[in-house]
Amino acid sequence: MDNSYSELSEDLLKLVQHLPHLKDGKWIQRSLEAIVRIAEEEIDRLDWKILTYAIEYLEKGFQVFYPYRHIRKLSIFGSARIKPDSSEYRLAVEFARCISQYGFMVLTGARGGIMQAGIEGAGRENSFGLNIQLPFEQGANPCIINDAKLIDFKYFFTRKLFFLRESDAVALFPGGFGTQDEAFETLTEILG
Repeated sequence: MDNSYSELSEDLLKLVQHLPHLKDGKWIQRSLEAIVRIAEEEIDRLDWKILTYAIEYLEKGFQVFYPYRHIRKLSIFGSARIKPDSSEYRLAVEFARCISQYGFMVLTGARGGIMQAGIEGAGRENSFGLNIQLPFEQGANPCIINDAKLIDFKYFFTRKLFFLRESDAVALFPGGFGTQDEAFETLTEILG
């Protein structure tokens, strides 16, 4: 048996033995049971990759946001293609600056345009970048790159989950289909 499997077996055994004593043991048990049920089924390798990435990105998101759980946050949605010399960009900068002065932190998609304006206005220390890995798009904007509060998500659904889970409010700026998707997802969750 491979040493990593041996260590995993030991870790799982310890976890199972401590489940009754853990505050959230019931939920940990349900999660483990779901994984065991899936493992007993014949599913595609791609299904395992999706499950693994989703769990890993959830783990990363929980870790990043946990220290800020008691701070109000606002998600800013808008186009990545708005230019810095436009009135919309300047409005987003000023809006984010004002909202951060009221104690809010800002969440954006971490690309350029309105997203960069939000981070620029709130300041790096008051901003989260929830980036999405796309094959033909640039990386994070210079205002948030290499920040501990930047998360590069693989899937839109895990990214949107954190936008909605962590936000106390949402601000919509001009944008295209992505902005509309985020707006309608928000409305669906609020009104659903």
